[in-house]
Amino acid sequence: MRHAVSYIFQAGRLLPALLLCLFLLTAMSASAGVVVGLPPDTGGNCFPFGCSYNAEYQQVYNSGQFGVSPITITNLEFYNTQFDSSSTSMNTGLWTISLSTTAADWSTISSTYASNIGGDNTTVFSGNLSQAWAFGDTLQILLSTPFTYNPLNGNLLMDVVGSGVSAPGGEIFFDKNSTNSAFSRVYCSSGIACSPGAVDTGFGLVTGFSTGSGGVPEPSSVVLFGLGVAVFGLARRRLSR
Repeated sequence: MRHAVSYIFQAGRLLPALLLCLFLLTAMSASAGVVVGLPPDTGGNCFPFGCSYNAEYQQVYNSGQFGVSPITITNLEFYNTQFDSSSTSMNTGLWTISLSTTAADWSTISSTYASNIGGDNTTVFSGNLSQAWAFGDTLQILLSTPFTYNPLNGNLLMDVVGSGVSAPGGEIFFDKNSTNSAFSRVYCSSGIACSPGAVDTGFGLVTGFSTGSGGVPEPSSVVLFGLGVAVFGLARRRLSR
């Protein structure tokens, strides 16, 4: 009985060290978020996700919206808060989404899609986004391949290609901003393939980026984590005696 009580007491002393390590690991992997294009205009726009858009669509985001440190983009979010079209479901079809670092800007984006794509172009999602829908929902796209973006290297380009897309549940009008210098778009006004596209400067969908920290942890984080591991090891050694 005495040994059991002693074990419980020592395990209780070990718990703070375990909690410290868990806290530091959580802090090091914490995510941040960036939303570009706020505040939204009234109304919305259904290209390229909210209606039968079977063409290429590009949107360029100014690097100044993301700070100066590298980020790893894991999710994209689009919002339906301004216009209720009574849609009951998200579109069905295939969307292929790529991200790249581009020299194009909101005022210089080209009507030729290929001219805007950067050398690090990466396909981050390809699939169907069909799901039940109600006004106020957020379209969250979990990237199958996260994209590490360094704002110091240029602006961010999102390239979307829709195929076989239809809107059986009705069109969805996602939040937009039409009078800003945060982004611009190139699109096909008919919703079917076109070349060149139409340039809409200062216009785009309000976009959320869920991000994880890019690069290695800061030195202070590494030191704290090492301290937590050392405390854990010392406590474990004492417990095993």
